[in-house]
Amino acid sequence: MKLLLKYIPLTCAFLILSCLPLYAYNNKALLIGISQYSELNCLAYADEDVKAFADILTNFSGYKSSDIVKLVNLKATKANIEKELYRAIELSEKKPIDHFIIMFAGHGAPGKIQQKQTSIFLAPSDASTSQNKFFYTGREVLNETFINKAWLAKQLASINAKSTVLIIDSCYSGIKDFGRLFTENLGYKINYSESDKSLRGVVVVQKKGLNESFKRKIAFLASSREDQPATEYPELRHGALSYCIFEHLKEIRVETDYNESKDISVGSLFSNVSRLFDTVKVQGGRLGKIHQPILFPIPDYDNVEKMRFVSVQGIKKKVIRKGMIYIITDPEGAEVYIDGDNTGKRSNCTLELSEGKHHIDLFLPETNYRHSFTADIRYGYPERKQISLLGNLKVESFWEKKGRRTVGPRLNVYLDGKYKGKTKLTLENLVAGTHVLKVKYANVTKKRRIEIRPLSPLLVKYTVIRKPASRDEVKDSVDSVLF
Repeated sequence: MKLLLKYIPLTCAFLILSCLPLYAYNNKALLIGISQYSELNCLAYADEDVKAFADILTNFSGYKSSDIVKLVNLKATKANIEKELYRAIELSEKKPIDHFIIMFAGHGAPGKIQQKQTSIFLAPSDASTSQNKFFYTGREVLNETFINKAWLAKQLASINAKSTVLIIDSCYSGIKDFGRLFTENLGYKINYSESDKSLRGVVVVQKKGLNESFKRKIAFLASSREDQPATEYPELRHGALSYCIFEHLKEIRVETDYNESKDISVGSLFSNVSRLFDTVKVQGGRLGKIHQPILFPIPDYDNVEKMRFVSVQGIKKKVIRKGMIYIITDPEGAEVYIDGDNTGKRSNCTLELSEGKHHIDLFLPETNYRHSFTADIRYGYPERKQISLLGNLKVESFWEKKGRRTVGPRLNVYLDGKYKGKTKLTLENLVAGTHVLKVKYANVTKKRRIEIRPLSPLLVKYTVIRKPASRDEVKDSVDSVLF
């Protein structure tokens, strides 16, 4: 199975959402964002995309914090994700959910590995690409440390919610196998149709058997087709689909009066997300040239098109009073963005803003780190916001033999090209954002991108496997394999 590891393009981030209207009585959301992985390459924006969306829901869309469960970074283990999905099923059995949001931003796998079918789908924070974790059944490639697509489809179909929107922001997110399994668990079959160009590959879903009414409405929005990569873009400071969703929500808020809320339907959301994919420039070309979003509507597009995605409160005011906010960061020098616009200022700084709630982003260009929060500005009540942008890193190593791990050899550790010591090693007060971690052992060197986060210490694990020179002999560590 060693060769399979080279063919796993564990890529960008998933995002799964669903619509919760303001008037709904029983709203629930499960938001999962993973930038930090113990054994996989890290992602720059997945966790902050989740936090930003939760912030929008609670501050601008009328959701209660108690309605939202967040699993971020190393807390988003496979066990915790499974636990929260089972909990959502149990709650919905006791009392049907009006609208349900599940948001997953993290790594995912393609539908095939080395031309072999796979059930591997989403990567929790403790997913492992260690050689012994992969096996081939003769029919498909499996890795039990990942979220299985058939299992996930069954759990999502078991949640008793009147309306759900499922959004996946990742490479290969529009995997037809998952869409088929999801709809089959609901008692449906799917027909893939691209005849209507305005729908950009919308999937038509038809009920098996009798034409009885289907009370549940589900919209599955993916950021790319099953054979397309999708990624995070430094120009956007988001995953592609997340960026386009947030941009459209901002457009609506800017044009809506402060004391009003505007409903956004699934059809309108998808239309505007597609528009932004066609117009936003990344890497010198249109975002839509790299990958395109897809909408899978269940039971069909006509039923789902007018379904509410969210309602958002406007920010437009006729009479504008202003208040002050002082933003202090450690380290200082973060670029400050207000409601998506660059102020031209860097922390530590004082800003004068119109009264009301503002979405604020802080960005460290040196490490590509984005931190967001909402400030409620009030006239005559200056606000002081103090934020640490520092985090910790721990690096460990293990021997692996016959699937068992023991304390490993001392690896030389380098961060951003500078020698830091040997494992077991803890580094404190590192600037949040992207760093390059390198370890060396004998003649083997491994390099990977990591993400440092405040309040979320990153644990990175390396496994060393001794290669047997013959059936009864194990060579010295110079011939070891390092993962």
